[in-house]
Amino acid sequence: MTFLIIFAAIVCVVGLVITLLVTKQEDTSYSQKKSISNQLILYIILIPVIALITILTFWLLS
Repeated sequence: MTFLIIFAAIVCVVGLVITLLVTKQEDTSYSQKKSISNQLILYIILIPVIALITILTFWLLS
């Protein structure tokens, strides 16, 4: 259980650092439609990856 808490904390910190690095610069050619499209693609890719990591973690720990 401690491993999962540490793993979750590391994922959160990495996500925060990446978010801060990406949002440092102001985008002068910002497009809301393009932004929503990019976000949708990220979610479509990340949700199965997160599910796979979660399943593998539980499988390895059991």
